[in-house]
Amino acid sequence: MKKQVLYRIFFYVLGLLILALGLTLNTKTGLGVSPIISVSYSVHQIFTLNFGDTTMFLYCVFVLVQHLAGRKIALLSGMAA
Repeated sequence: MKKQVLYRIFFYVLGLLILALGLTLNTKTGLGVSPIISVSYSVHQIFTLNFGDTTMFLYCVFVLVQHLAGRKIALLSGMAA
């Protein structure tokens, strides 16, 4: 069971890295940015941080917020029952 969890985490992080690479290449070639990465692109421009790292960090923040919101919803639905 633990091995399966490690595989899932590995492939999830690998997917995030590939996504960040694709977005970085899309921006560097001048094709523009999508609305979801406009936040990381703005942070990259303002603070002159690495765009790929900024995208990866903000995606991790989005996942964490989604996880916490899901737990809160689960707790609230459990209280209502």
